[in-house]
Amino acid sequence: MDITVIGATGGCGREIACRIVRDRLLESREILQLISSNPQSRHPHLLHGLRADLQDAHAEIMPEIDVTDDDQAIIGDVVVFAAGVTVSTDPTEMSSSSRDKLAQVNRPVFERFARAIARTRPNNPPTVIIVTNPVELGVHIFCQYLPREYVIGMGAFSDSLRFRGEIAHDLGIRRQRVHGYVLGEHGANMVPLWSTVRVQGMSQLEWSQAKKHLRRGLATTDFTDRLIEEQQRLAGIILADNDQGPGRLLEEANRLPPDLRVVLKPFAIHFTQAKTINATADTTLELMTAIIEGRPIEIAAQYQHQGESDIYGPFGNRVIIAGTVNRLLPIEGYTAEEMEQIQRAAQNIGAKIKEWTADDD
Repeated sequence: MDITVIGATGGCGREIACRIVRDRLLESREILQLISSNPQSRHPHLLHGLRADLQDAHAEIMPEIDVTDDDQAIIGDVVVFAAGVTVSTDPTEMSSSSRDKLAQVNRPVFERFARAIARTRPNNPPTVIIVTNPVELGVHIFCQYLPREYVIGMGAFSDSLRFRGEIAHDLGIRRQRVHGYVLGEHGANMVPLWSTVRVQGMSQLEWSQAKKHLRRGLATTDFTDRLIEEQQRLAGIILADNDQGPGRLLEEANRLPPDLRVVLKPFAIHFTQAKTINATADTTLELMTAIIEGRPIEIAAQYQHQGESDIYGPFGNRVIIAGTVNRLLPIEGYTAEEMEQIQRAAQNIGAKIKEWTADDD
C-alpha cells in the first residue's frame, strides 16, 4: 500500500504527511509520495527539505519517501488531495462570495490532477480523499474522470466526528460513546441528524431529556438560517475589534448549541490564525486508516449521487466503505424536518455546482 499526498507543501498537506509517518500508517517497504500542487512554487526545495526533516525525526520508522512535481507520476493506492488555496484569515475578506472565489481558484487544480490520474491510471485508479474546499466541487470534478466509488469527500466525515465530539463535550463523556451523523454540505447547507444520535450507556428517556437541553430550543427547520445569522454575528465581532475579536470569537462560538458549533467553532479557530490544520490532519488519518484496513465500515462522506434518493451530484451521505465506496445507503428513516432540510441542502448544493461549472455547458 502506497500513499500520495498532493499539496504536501501546504500547511494541511504537510501535517498530514507528518502524521502518516509518525503514526506508522505505512511500513518501511511502502512509499509515501509527496507532490506539490504548484511546480512553479517560490519554494521549489520545500518537499526535499520536508523529506529530510522527516528522515531526521523518524529514522527508525520511516517508509520510503518519493518527492516529485510530476502529476503524471502519481503512484499512491490512496491519494490525499490537499492542494489549492483555503479561505483567507483576513477578516476584511469575509463575505458570502468567499466560497465562490475558492471554487474559482481551486477548480483548475482539481481538474489538473483528476485528468492526470485518469490518463496515467485508467485500469487501477486510486482511492482519492478530497480534503480541499469546496469539497463538493472536488468530488464532482474528480468523478468526471474517475469511477465515483473511488472518490470520497471528507467533509461530512469530519462534520460527523465534530458533531459527536461537541455532544460528548457537553455531556462530559468521551466522543467514542456518541454515535450520530451530519449529511449535506461541508458548510452552511450541512444537516445535523439528531435522530441518528445514540449515546452509549444512556436510556432512551435519559437521552431524550439530555437532547432537549443540548439543542437549546433550536429546531431542525431553523438550523440553516440560524447558522448564517450566527456566522454573520461572529464575523461582525472580528471586524469591530481586531485586537480582542479572535479570542472573543471562540468564547461566543462555545456558547452555541453543539450542532452550530460544528461549523462555527472551526470558523472561529480559523480567524485566530491557528486554522484547523491539526483537526483536519487527525480526521484525514482516521479516514485513511479505515480505507487501508479495507474492512467494511459505515461513515458519512461527500459522494457523487446519480439520482439515488432523488439527489444528483456531490452530497454528504452515509456510505459503506471497504477500500472504496462499497454501498450508498438510502436516505430514509429520518424525521420529516430532517428530510426537508436534506432536500433543501441538495438543491442548494446542486445550484452551486451548476454555477461553478457553468462554462462546461
